[in-house]
Amino acid sequence: MKLTAKANTVCVLEILKEYTDYDNILKMGDIIKHMERDYDLKIDRRTVYSCMAVLSEMGYEISTPEENGKGYYLENRDFDASEIRMLIDSVYSNTGIPDGYSAELAEKLQKLLPAKKRRSYASLTAPVTTRKTDNKEVFLNIDLLDEAVADGKKVRFTYLKYGLDKKLKPKREGKYTVSPYATVAANEHYYLLCNCAAHGDPISQFRIDKIKGIEIIDEKRVPPPADFSPGRYADRSIFMYGGEIGTVVLRCDISILDQVVDRFGSEIKITENSGGETFDLTVTGSLMGIEYWAENYIESCEVIAPESMRQRVINMIKNNKYKV
Repeated sequence: MKLTAKANTVCVLEILKEYTDYDNILKMGDIIKHMERDYDLKIDRRTVYSCMAVLSEMGYEISTPEENGKGYYLENRDFDASEIRMLIDSVYSNTGIPDGYSAELAEKLQKLLPAKKRRSYASLTAPVTTRKTDNKEVFLNIDLLDEAVADGKKVRFTYLKYGLDKKLKPKREGKYTVSPYATVAANEHYYLLCNCAAHGDPISQFRIDKIKGIEIIDEKRVPPPADFSPGRYADRSIFMYGGEIGTVVLRCDISILDQVVDRFGSEIKITENSGGETFDLTVTGSLMGIEYWAENYIESCEVIAPESMRQRVINMIKNNKYKV
C-alpha cells in the first residue's frame, strides 16, 4: 500500500530513529532523500520543518542545525547502546527462553538502536548452550498468567519434567489447579508463585517453562497471605526452594566471603571470629535452599544452627556415594 502525506510525520520519526544519534547527524537533504528512498514519499523542506515541530510538541527531543551546527538527530531514546547490550546478554543467558525466541528477541532489541550502532553487534555471538528450554509456550504462559493474576482467577495446567530421553513429559496424569499470585524471574528461570492445594504450603512455585496447556478457570482464586510479597519471597527462597523459612548460622572460611555476599546480599549479619580466618553468617530464608548452598561449599562452610540441619548435613557426608 502506497503511503500518503498523512504518514509524513511518522516516517520522519522513523528516519530519525533508524539513522540518527549524537554521532550520526542527518542534514535536511539527507532526510528528504530517505523519505523518497525508504517510503516513496516526496516532500520539501517546509514539510520537514512541520514534521519536526509536531514531533517536538509530542515530547521528542530533536537536536537541530541551530543547536549543533550540522543537522538533525534524535536526542532522547528509550535505551542507550550499553543498556541494549545488557538486555541482549540477559535474553541469551536466560535458560527459560527457547533458543529460537532468544535470537528473535535479540534482533528486536537491536532495532531500538540506529542502523550504524547495530553494526557493532555483528560480532556478538550467542553462547552455545544445550540448557535452553524446548517449551515453545513460555511467552503464552506469561501472558495468560498475567491475565489470570489481574482478574483474580484460578488456572489449570499440565506440569512437565524431563524423561531419560531428555524430552519434557507430564509429571503426573492429572493437571494442577492453582491460584496464581505473581510471576518472578529468579535463578535463571521464570517462576509462577501461587497457592496449590495439592502441595499444602501457603505458597508454591512452578517453573513457567515447564507449564503446558494452561487454562484460565472462571473461579476466584484463593487470596494470597496478607503479608505476601513476591520480591521478598523470591529473595528468601534460595535457589527457588520453597518450604519452611528459618534462620541459619553458618561458619564460613574467609575465602568464600565474596560468594556469600553474591548469594545472600549485603544485608546479612556477619561476625568475624578470632584469628580472622573464619566468620559466622546469620541468614534467614528457605531452610532447604540454605542447606543446599551449604552442601555445595562443604569444604569451606559448617552449619552451626539449627541442630536439625547440622545433623542432616553430617548424615549426608556419612552416606555419600563414594563410601568414604
